[in-house]
Formats: sequence, structure tokens, C-alpha cells
Amino acid sequence: PADLGQFALCDVVGRPGGGGGAWQGEHLREVGDWERPLVLQELWKPKAGWSRRFEIRRRQDLDRAGD
Repeated sequence: PADLGQFALCDVVGRPGGGGGAWQGEHLREVGDWERPLVLQELWKPKAGWSRRFEIRRRQDLDRAGD
């Protein structure tokens, strides 16, 4: 089995765009272990035309993106 520590839950804000209207993430941040995703979703709504979703990403990919 995979080491669960190598994955992180991320809060991603984006909007439809590109060629077939595919969703494009614009801002990504790792959700802290102490945060509650459903509370985040309830308390903070993106601006009109934007949406949010939660994605599971590999930590190694997040580290590379921050370089």
C-alpha cells in the first residue's frame, strides 16, 4: 500500500476555460491537518464565475510547483 503521508488534500480555485470549457485551476493551496474542508466550503465562496474543488495531490508535485 502507498504511504498516505505522500498525499495532501488541496483547496483549488478555478473556472471553466480553455478549448472545451474544461475546468482550469488558478490557485492551489494545501489544506492543513487542523482545517475542516466542509467548514471552509461553507464559510468562503469564490467570486462569481469562479468555483472551488478539493483535490488530492502528491506532496512531491506540490514541492516542485513551489520552486
